[in-house]
Amino acid sequence: MYSHMASLYKQQEIQTASPGKIVLMLYDGALKNLSLAEQADQQQDYFQKTESLGKVRSIIVELLNTLDMKQGGEIAHQLQSLYVYSLNQLMTADINQDFDALRNVYSVLNELREAFAIIVNNREVKAG
Repeated sequence: MYSHMASLYKQQEIQTASPGKIVLMLYDGALKNLSLAEQADQQQDYFQKTESLGKVRSIIVELLNTLDMKQGGEIAHQLQSLYVYSLNQLMTADINQDFDALRNVYSVLNELREAFAIIVNNREVKAG
């Protein structure tokens, strides 16, 4: 019952979140799953590792799909490059068992998340 309630709460949170908060949730999900993938690998749980990396890939693809290349200008193009780089690093990490590549993705996404959080929080303070 608890997991069902948590799922309903999360669904409600997503449905009522601003677009900025949704992007932060995507970053949080990717970072969480990167950590889970590394833990799963250390425990030799390759099913969990593959599942977690698949979730990270899906999240990055979703971030790519939300970019508005016309209105976003140079920033959108830079984000696109970082997301494509991250996808390539994920593939390298998965194929070559290269955890430096996974850490690179974590670092990129964490820095983007921190910068985006500042923007979102500043907008909410000005709007509130």
